[in-house]
Amino acid sequence: MPIRSALTAPAAFLALLLALAAPARAQAPAEARDGLPVALFTQRDGPLAAAGNAVANGFSDYFTMINRRDGGIGGLRIAVRECETGGETARGLACYEEAKAAGAVAVSPWSADTAAALLTRTGADRVPLVAVGNGPPLAARGAVFPFAFAPPATVWDGLGVALAALMEGFGGPEGLRGKRLAYLHRDSPAGREPVRLLEALAADLGVSLRTYALRSVGGDAAADPWRAAKAGAPDYVILDGSAGLPDSPLAEAAAAGIPLNRLVALGGPGEADLRRAGPAARGFREVTWHAVTDSFPAFDQIDLLAIDAGASRTPKEEATGLLYNRGVYNAVVVAEGIRNAQRLAGTARVDGEAVRRGLEAIRLDGARWKELGLTGFAASLTLTCADHSGHQAGFLMEWTGARWVQVSDKLNPLRQRIRPHLDAAVRDFLARYAAEAGRPWPERPDSCDRP
Repeated sequence: MPIRSALTAPAAFLALLLALAAPARAQAPAEARDGLPVALFTQRDGPLAAAGNAVANGFSDYFTMINRRDGGIGGLRIAVRECETGGETARGLACYEEAKAAGAVAVSPWSADTAAALLTRTGADRVPLVAVGNGPPLAARGAVFPFAFAPPATVWDGLGVALAALMEGFGGPEGLRGKRLAYLHRDSPAGREPVRLLEALAADLGVSLRTYALRSVGGDAAADPWRAAKAGAPDYVILDGSAGLPDSPLAEAAAAGIPLNRLVALGGPGEADLRRAGPAARGFREVTWHAVTDSFPAFDQIDLLAIDAGASRTPKEEATGLLYNRGVYNAVVVAEGIRNAQRLAGTARVDGEAVRRGLEAIRLDGARWKELGLTGFAASLTLTCADHSGHQAGFLMEWTGARWVQVSDKLNPLRQRIRPHLDAAVRDFLARYAAEAGRPWPERPDSCDRP
């Protein structure tokens, strides 16, 4: 179907992580004996609440449905421990300490900045970190980071899909050569992190790239990145929402005179922002890896057992959509990791170490999606010891003004172009760690069979 289009660990994070001693595995508290705790760090308040509420609702509603329909997983109720961050990394780190003390068998930070800050801390604590769609690139390398997972694709993969979409729209790499591209992102460590990769890919593709950091909420109105981007006359704009989007970026883009049908985004915004933008948002496109509708039996059961039963915070009319469904996808991955862990360990009472093995055994093929009541919801996903992402192909959804429609076939996230940069990023991280810590990065306890 035609389209209608060398990471380095931030020094501050690395310094923080080097200062941490590897603590002993936390004892599970009494409350954990009554169920299996999983942690979701929410953004229900603050500047990112519009997206944060949708994601949190999808995640929590799925587990509410599982608990009410099946009695949990393996006979144990899944206790979703929400912890509010307001989109602040410091609060996310505090939430992690609470989750660890509560015996959480997996944590989903739903913040690219918090995920990056926790990348190595969770490994020392043996608590699996599951960052769906906004995970740090390094999290894909299970041989180096055994407790970090970034399914079904990392932030770099999402940007690769966006570039692949533009290539297809211009008839291939040669058609893209010479074009002007603007990249707008949150002004945070995770928001700035992909810039070097994009600069390298743009140079390789012969694209003129200019990057702009979105101002913080309440920032200087005179420093309007959208007007600066408009002045550069870009042919297309990539909007990276994987680290969160403050204020109303689509309204600001439209006010600056940038046609929203020239934007390709990932990680947000969601339907609320699109509706606020009105008719100007028609033709806006976003990268995704899963369906954005609720036409699946599992969603019917979420409606019946969670929302209609009054056991949800989700308004009925908001029980689907790009971001709500992203939360459901996240919950499915965590649930499958737990289910696999119980099978492999031969017991329902599993810990983070067992769930790490369970996540590495994920095989979400067509048959399994059908068993989950989600046939057609997403493509097959396989995680392994070495590959904690899947680097899955994505596709584009386009906003019609009232709903999403798919406007591309699957798009390979430029895996061959990105892989050398990821290899270099891993080498750079290991060298920096050894230089600053005075010792090598700890080897994985059980080696992977293949790279």
